Amino acid sequence: MERRRIRWDRVAMLAIPLFVICLLIFTQCGKGDDKPESSKGDNSGISSSASDLPVQSEDTFVVVIDAGHGGYDGGSTADGVTRLEKDDNLRLALATQKALEQYKDVTVLMTRTTDEFISLQGRCDIANEAGADLFVSLHRNCAAVGNGVEIWIDNADDRVDKLLAEYILELLEEVGISRNRGLKYGFRGVTDENSDNQADSYYVNAHTDMPSCLIELGFLTADEDNINFDTHLEEYAAAIARGIVELGTDEDLYQPAALQ
Repeated sequence: MERRRIRWDRVAMLAIPLFVICLLIFTQCGKGDDKPESSKGDNSGISSSASDLPVQSEDTFVVVIDAGHGGYDGGSTADGVTRLEKDDNLRLALATQKALEQYKDVTVLMTRTTDEFISLQGRCDIANEAGADLFVSLHRNCAAVGNGVEIWIDNADDRVDKLLAEYILELLEEVGISRNRGLKYGFRGVTDENSDNQADSYYVNAHTDMPSCLIELGFLTADEDNINFDTHLEEYAAAIARGIVELGTDEDLYQPAALQ
């Protein structure tokens, strides 16, 4: 009987495709096993919006700017309730934010950037949870008789708080204010955060973990102060920003090499 020859060319035609298919299957099965452990599942507790947060280096100088009042809490009023403190506070806060962002490695956190109500403790929480270096709250004053600028701190024993207030007040005076009313200490009136009393604003000085101050930039009830505020808004903001940066530099909270 004649022996059948093996057609190696046909064997090769069948074997090569089978080998390629097996190789592809093996490669696909191995994929995914080398992923970082942190990417598996959703056990990190980090929200999906966490990637939107700014990345801060260790050298970043973190400053919280607090626009007082907001939302249903209008603060002081003037001009027959046509001028509200909350609006002036926000205008100044946004201008100060812009001025601070001109400096390298400064991260500015805002307690509010729109007309919304933020509780006093909520404002403190923003600063404390961020581990901010400084906290500056912006307000305007109100009285039957009175004018000028004053800055409040928690107490006279807080050296850095006092320096922060002094730096800013001196620079504001260089811009031009109707009267330098100096530094004020402690609280004025009640401190219950649920009260509507304007004096509650001083709550933030006592409940923030970092050096802080509260600026009363003129009286809404004083025409000269309102004119100064409207005329020198950008200059006031620049002065506040400069005072913050100079204090941060002098107290080693902000590296001089980072200055522009």
